Amino acid sequence: MRTLLGVSIAAVVLASAANPAKAGTENRFQNAQGGVVCQLSIPTSDTMARAKATGFRNEGTTTAYAICGMESSNSHSDVGTILQLSMGLYSLNQSAKTVSCTAVNGFANGAPIYSTKNASVPANGTTATLSFDASDFGGTAGDPLPESDFWSITCALPGNSAIGNLVTKFTVNTPN
Repeated sequence: MRTLLGVSIAAVVLASAANPAKAGTENRFQNAQGGVVCQLSIPTSDTMARAKATGFRNEGTTTAYAICGMESSNSHSDVGTILQLSMGLYSLNQSAKTVSCTAVNGFANGAPIYSTKNASVPANGTTATLSFDASDFGGTAGDPLPESDFWSITCALPGNSAIGNLVTKFTVNTPN
């Protein structure tokens, strides 16, 4: 009986050594429709810029300011898990546009960080992708974005243009 117990314990130890824990991280993507996560940044009675089934659309002729919330959908309280923020922008007419967007993170009573980029939106209705990563904030592309995991992007959305979708690329801890 002692021999059987010893062999059983040895088998468990060897199995544990042969199959080490595989805990780590993996990349995931949170996709959101622009009409759901964006709203007017500056209150106005102009109803030409609004959420629609095909995104947040500015169907007017003047620039509207839209703010879009970003999240990691991370199931734990760790910060520094977002690797990239992207948005799809498109023209509503046969006219090319330039859309300027600013990503921000931080609290008003702290030291928020900002990065502004422009996207050239083609006239043919093709989606232009505008992305922010750590290199836009003084870091290295591929590293997590600095600060917390609560980001927003504000865009000066020209007339007849739209924010179709937003994508957050983030890491999650994987179990062993």
